[in-house]
Amino acid sequence: MRTTAIMNLKGGTAKTVTAINMAAILARDYAQRILLVDADSQANLTEFISRTMPDGVTPGGFADLLRGHEAFPLPTKLENLSILWADETLMELDITAAGTGAADPMVLAGYLERKDVLARFDWCIIDCPPAFSAGAMAALIAADEVVIPMKLDAFGIRGMANLLEQIRNMKRINPDLEVAGVLPTMFYPTPNQREAEEKLRASLLTGYIRCFHHIRRSTKVDDMTFAQSPLIYSSPKSGAARDYKLFVRRMVADADPELAESVEGGER
Repeated sequence: MRTTAIMNLKGGTAKTVTAINMAAILARDYAQRILLVDADSQANLTEFISRTMPDGVTPGGFADLLRGHEAFPLPTKLENLSILWADETLMELDITAAGTGAADPMVLAGYLERKDVLARFDWCIIDCPPAFSAGAMAALIAADEVVIPMKLDAFGIRGMANLLEQIRNMKRINPDLEVAGVLPTMFYPTPNQREAEEKLRASLLTGYIRCFHHIRRSTKVDDMTFAQSPLIYSSPKSGAARDYKLFVRRMVADADPELAESVEGGER
């Protein structure tokens, strides 16, 4: 099973939107069986994709797993897509909790390697919180790769160095962890945005880090959150939907070029 963490320590970079649309495209267009892991205590992903919200008593969410209990992924509104859901108790599981043993950041990696889980899923996508919590640690220990959504502004570009340092530190525990690339999001064609993207690409090139083609800003993304339906269903012709399809095609091509070429519509 391939495991991708969607991470940025800064909020408002479209992490959850990226996780939702990546998962939906993989599930529908590539027939991949997807396990979504909501590692963010805000639980926006859980609210968006679940058939019904867990009631706070339902056992088996991501927080339960971190505490050493069994996990029970829930089916979602979409075919081929299940979720290991989040709730507000994840707020209690910060780095201190990992240090005291209240949370075990190694447990997600072990869970994803279980035979019964490997038999059910082809790809795991983890929506990480905008903070380095026990859940974020667990994601980086379990992941094969990290995708970094980034808003092209000065704050986002400056903050990326901190995130890359955290990822380098986690490679001591997970030597196989790699940065799949940086994904510029909410792009609009102004001179400042174009210049920022060029500078970002140049800086990443020196570190041999890929910069994916940008995701265009679209009001359809906001509409998607109200409709609780991924872009390929709610607005398939929007620029953002087409950009996400191209992004996913390139992610698939990393491991299976034939599968990527077999699916039409990856290009704009």
